[in-house]
Amino acid sequence: MRTKIITYLNNNKHYWWLISLLPGLYAITYLYTKNYYLVNSWYQFSRFILWMMVVPSLMILGVSILIKKQSDQLKNFIYSSLFFILTAINLSVVIYMGWRWKALILAGVIILGLSWFLGKHYKKFIVLLGIMIVFSVVKFGFTYITQSSNSNNWVDISVFDNIELKQKPNIYFIQPDGYASKVALENEYYKFNNSSFYNALSTKGFMFNHDYRSNYGSTLTSNATLFTAQHHYYNNGNMESELPEARELIMGKNPVLNLLKNNGYYTTAILQHRYLLLNHPEVFYDRINIETTDLTALPNYHYNADYLGDLKQLMSKANQNPQFYFIEILEPSHITGKKNANSDQFKERNNYIKKLQYTNSQLLELVTNIEQRDPKAIIIIAADHGGYVGYNYTEESMISTTKDIKLKQAIFGSLYAIKIPYTVTSDSLPDTSINLFPRLFNSLSDSSIPDRDNSSYQIIKHGSEKGVYKYYDDQNKSVLQKVD
Repeated sequence: MRTKIITYLNNNKHYWWLISLLPGLYAITYLYTKNYYLVNSWYQFSRFILWMMVVPSLMILGVSILIKKQSDQLKNFIYSSLFFILTAINLSVVIYMGWRWKALILAGVIILGLSWFLGKHYKKFIVLLGIMIVFSVVKFGFTYITQSSNSNNWVDISVFDNIELKQKPNIYFIQPDGYASKVALENEYYKFNNSSFYNALSTKGFMFNHDYRSNYGSTLTSNATLFTAQHHYYNNGNMESELPEARELIMGKNPVLNLLKNNGYYTTAILQHRYLLLNHPEVFYDRINIETTDLTALPNYHYNADYLGDLKQLMSKANQNPQFYFIEILEPSHITGKKNANSDQFKERNNYIKKLQYTNSQLLELVTNIEQRDPKAIIIIAADHGGYVGYNYTEESMISTTKDIKLKQAIFGSLYAIKIPYTVTSDSLPDTSINLFPRLFNSLSDSSIPDRDNSSYQIIKHGSEKGVYKYYDDQNKSVLQKVD
């Protein structure tokens, strides 16, 4: 191998396929190592191969034919420029998930200047990139094996098998992202009185559990448990950026949708943004307001669908089956995710409260429209997790453990409200998201689905405390216990 590399460096031959393929190959391996569960569909992979490898290859093959008889200096300049420009473009795309035009233009000018004087050395960088690709492939393999070996082995799809619903009203499950519970909103970090919103819902017949909390601290980890009624413990601690195959589970076949469909329900997903569809998961819902053609190869969650308008339209086209609607609204969201120069818990708190007040008006309008068109329906409003107010940024909660009950409320304390056209007691309302659907199905059937463990868990990703910790036990008691 060493001899072949030296021979390559010392000869005057230019291998167009190395110049065109290696930048794209490195960018793809980098992307899949860092963000595998955002891009693990065959559609995305084929598009990356096409735009990062096939198209550059055709372009550079054409260039190589045109300059075949030109001087070595010109060839070195052209090949060097193309190699480094392709590398810059591809890395910009996979690192920033989009174009950075100003930076790329500046980089292009610098590359052209350097290539004119130092172009004869470009082969050394091709060898270096080749070595980096080898290490990147090995790293991706390790990441894939460690994170995927047990992914979704914790899921029992048949957990609700043979449960027959005696009552089959239409069900509207509305999930505002990061909407904190009343208990959390009244603590010293949030300091917000939300009574007007609760009163408005109460007059409409809603019941609340203000002690409701999520079992996990993010949309994907929380919803994976919500739609399975099972714990995953952050893939038993083997979770880097995201829970493996969470979107496939949330939007695909899961125990909750399986039970509903087995009982004749027609299912509809209405999403404000593309967050749950970033990696093009197979959708098990009968209808969805975001089409495959609306998705992009690179992960770009922003879409801002008119979810109220979509709901009205899809309700008007509903068939005679009982209906289930999952309406996900990525508001009020939570405080900023990563540390930055402006990270400050007081600024974040104020921004969060403004978003929450806007979300209140949206939720009330949504509920009013549902009531007018479907007055006998069950309407559930349940957030996926808390707003993280009290922290400077959400990832701060994953740096070290805390015993501060108010910070725990900031992570897990979530809104839960339900309007149901049957007599139920407050004791029958779920305490955590893992029991939301089991309790609902119990109220609609003669079954007695046992409660799941109500414990809530947080993952610490760095430092000496790295691991999964129980923050609340089954009895809603604040604890701090590492999970083995």
